[in-house]
Amino acid sequence: MRILFFALCLFGMSLPGLAGDPTQVTTRALDKLLIHPREEAPAETRALNDGLITAQVAATIVELPVQVGETVKSGDVIVRLDPWVYRLAERRALAELEGLRSRMETARKRAQRAVQLREQKQISDERVEQNESEVKELHAQIRALEVTLEETRTQGEKCLVRAPFNGVITQRLARIGVNAAPGTPLMQLVDILAVELSAVIPTGRVESLTRATSWSFVHEGKSYPVRPRVVIPVADPATRAREARLVFIGDTPVPGAAGRLIWSDPHAYLPAWLLTQRDNTLGVFLVREQQAHFHPLPEALEGHPALLDPLPEGEVVLSGRESLIHGVAVKSMPEP
Repeated sequence: MRILFFALCLFGMSLPGLAGDPTQVTTRALDKLLIHPREEAPAETRALNDGLITAQVAATIVELPVQVGETVKSGDVIVRLDPWVYRLAERRALAELEGLRSRMETARKRAQRAVQLREQKQISDERVEQNESEVKELHAQIRALEVTLEETRTQGEKCLVRAPFNGVITQRLARIGVNAAPGTPLMQLVDILAVELSAVIPTGRVESLTRATSWSFVHEGKSYPVRPRVVIPVADPATRAREARLVFIGDTPVPGAAGRLIWSDPHAYLPAWLLTQRDNTLGVFLVREQQAHFHPLPEALEGHPALLDPLPEGEVVLSGRESLIHGVAVKSMPEP
């Protein structure tokens, strides 16, 4: 019995707060320790309209009325091709069409006359059918030639290459005198006003990005406010990262500007240096009613800030927590 009593006394003396005076600790209010970690990712501005303008018809380039760096509006002529071949084809088609229409008029009158003669029993039904077939055939030829004429006029109009949207000429790829074929590159046109931000987000930080309340793009020391439009639901097979597209609020940098996307997690986190491990679980010691309470944080990772959701009650133990156990009496003093 004496040995047991002596062992119990030694055990009680070895545990702070179970024997003698309460353990001395320093504390600080929880709200003064919380942080909102700042996240960032590489980002680049991209023009929504960035087009390589090509020839749509075969013709010789005769004029290039715009230079690199010039701003053009939608519909402005940026390249002129020689329309001579298509104008000639149009005149030829018009002449053929005029001839067919003349023949059509004659055939129609002949068919009408044939019907009258059949009623007088002067010609056979077969002859009437032949006249009607001739009218139908000529009508079909006229319709086909009208389509050809429309195509020829359209091709002639395409000799005036127009800007499909507002933008700036960034490359002039054509030369006067060159015979362009359909698909020949002529101009590079970039819309410098319709710009989005593209950012590469690691998969594990997508949730943090989407729940944030403010985002900004930092380029050459200037910050541009943005907001997410979409996070593409496909990860890059090599990096496992996902692309986020964000729209600018207010000023917009030029296309191709590289920088960093910055955002802050709106949830409260505890700094990593305050975490303590007990029973293989990381957590934080709090003081409530002059007792130490171990608040476990099962999702916490060593060396990383820990998410506190919901926020616990009590002040956080700063010094003296190394030897604390849950439930012991403590005497807390504000941090000096």
